[in-house]
Amino acid sequence: MQPLSFQNISLYDIKGVRHVADGNASAEIRAEAIDGGYAYYVSASFPEGFSAPCAVSFSPCLPDTSDFLAINAHSDYWSRPFWGNSLSELPRRIQELLIRDGDRYLCLLPVVDDTYKSLFRGCDGGFECYLYANVDGMTECDNQLSFLCLEGSDPQALLRKTAESAARLLGTGMKMREERDVSPIFEYLGWCSWDALQTRINHADMVKKAEEFREKGVPVGFAIYDDMWADAPLLAYIEDGMTRRETFRTMHASTLRSFEGDPKRFPKGMKAAVDDLRAAGIPYIGVWFPTTGYWAGLQPGGEIADELRDVTVLTEEKRQIIAAPEEDKAAVYFDTLCRRAKEWGADFVKIDNQGYHTRYVNLAPIGQSARAIQHAIDGATAEHFGGALINCMGMPSECMYNRRDSAVSRCSDDFQPESREWFAKNILQCAYNGLLQGQYYVNDWDMWWTDDEQAQKNSLCRAISGGPIYVSDKIGRTRPEVLRPLILKDGHVLRPCDSARPTADCLMENPTTSGKVFKIYNRIGRGTVAAVFNIDAENRALSGVLRPSDTGLPAGTYVYYEHFSGACGECTADGAIEVTLAHNDEFRLYTFLPKGERFTVIGRTDLYMGAKAVVSLAGDRVTLAEGGDTAVYSDAPVTVFAGGQEIPAIRTGRLTRFSLASDVTDIEIRSLPYRKEKEHHAAASRNF
Repeated sequence: MQPLSFQNISLYDIKGVRHVADGNASAEIRAEAIDGGYAYYVSASFPEGFSAPCAVSFSPCLPDTSDFLAINAHSDYWSRPFWGNSLSELPRRIQELLIRDGDRYLCLLPVVDDTYKSLFRGCDGGFECYLYANVDGMTECDNQLSFLCLEGSDPQALLRKTAESAARLLGTGMKMREERDVSPIFEYLGWCSWDALQTRINHADMVKKAEEFREKGVPVGFAIYDDMWADAPLLAYIEDGMTRRETFRTMHASTLRSFEGDPKRFPKGMKAAVDDLRAAGIPYIGVWFPTTGYWAGLQPGGEIADELRDVTVLTEEKRQIIAAPEEDKAAVYFDTLCRRAKEWGADFVKIDNQGYHTRYVNLAPIGQSARAIQHAIDGATAEHFGGALINCMGMPSECMYNRRDSAVSRCSDDFQPESREWFAKNILQCAYNGLLQGQYYVNDWDMWWTDDEQAQKNSLCRAISGGPIYVSDKIGRTRPEVLRPLILKDGHVLRPCDSARPTADCLMENPTTSGKVFKIYNRIGRGTVAAVFNIDAENRALSGVLRPSDTGLPAGTYVYYEHFSGACGECTADGAIEVTLAHNDEFRLYTFLPKGERFTVIGRTDLYMGAKAVVSLAGDRVTLAEGGDTAVYSDAPVTVFAGGQEIPAIRTGRLTRFSLASDVTDIEIRSLPYRKEKEHHAAASRNF
């Protein structure tokens, strides 16, 4: 491809007035060739001083089109997909743009360099890139990496390659998803207090919920003391009967007096609360806090504000004290908070409200504040918790491109229980955010309820997400049967290898209005899993096809297995499986595995990600993570042995099913002579 050309190059003074680049107001856009495309660097000089919200803008010379997918930072904290009829309709804060031109695609990815942040937005006749530093009066923009533009025929491969190129060029130590270490804590089922208790979180009810899990035999591995635990005096004014809006208004106006628990709800202190929750059966305990200490910062004159006065600053609002945007001072700030939580006995933290860098307006350039704060967060959590951290409300690019080590990051707005509309919104956010944030991080699809009307769909989404799985059930309302397909007996989650994302044929259209089924997929070893949903806004019946190649599998022959119906068969990579979903509450889950020479082990059929339960396969011998309902696909009949004893099995078509005790993990699969097939399986049917 050829480098892009640009028009309408403009600079903005501190009043926001637009100026054409000429004379003393100069701007240059330099293209640097990279594999598959170009990286674009911006230099500009403006003696009058740039505006904080926009310094430079310019329009790439590309045809206007409606054939695009954009990832839009629709708030300071979250992103979601956007489709339109023209690039001129793009909203502000576009963080990635995928354009289709016939059988070719362009991926344009704006980034954050050490000073300036770049984004896209619509304008007359197309769209423009704009840079800003979040500081009024800066006069220079010095060779800042602004965006990348790569071209390719495979959109999924193109998105990946563009993300890799950005990580390499930024030089901040950015890692890809598979290079980040996920804490073993998040390999187990969890529970979060937020939607269960919200403003009523307290010592006794946290323990009561843990006791419920123990009584119901639900193996919860971690729990989170989420929002509202803290000593923030204004929270006392939140009363039962308040509307959600009133509650949140009060919450977001609250300041932190001390880094301790609320004295009424946690009268024994947070250390006792953590100790008692662990004693009630939860092995690992996490503590939530926002980057700002609390939503409106630290209470002026309060204990924690005084303790941290040398490493905090006052924003332009003159009321919110936050970590100074200098890495050494920010390191002290986050070290103090993490160390305190560690002293209580916490094993990890969830740090919220990370996309707050706009609050540093006129305090520090956004590239500088982002690197200082994100590096400090990662450093403190690595030291105190071995990197066990859930990043939250941190999807803007200044957060995303500046985390060096942490692995887990939320990828959607907050869970809304008992809402069909929220489910469609959530699956769109999380799946499409897998295309960008999911390249770098383990995407966290947020908590959910097991007794919600959308519970089974939510459980399937979490299973295929590739991220941690934790619920937020209210006391007395956990349904163990909803959780069983997600976990092993000890609560271990069988996580796929990547962040779930839409199939290529779902990229360029809004699945709520396209009239097509919505397909998301993930990878398990040499195989893949694909979930098919109907999220049509009018709840119409939808039909479509699913192919192994939709999930990124290469040419070859594959065995497929559908979890809910038990349907199975084989097809080539481009072979079409017809899928019809009558309404929003119908869905499917397919596993695709390369066809073996003599047999293909489907894995555990009682688990959504059952193929992940296959630990190893060597000749006739198969090792499973745990015994349970299992299946093998084969052209010729097979028999199954464990400990030298034949296991009763039923063969239907080419699928052989059998059940193993949970402690049986090593089996042997032998071919059965054809002449004995009828006699053997008749006997097996009687014994199964």
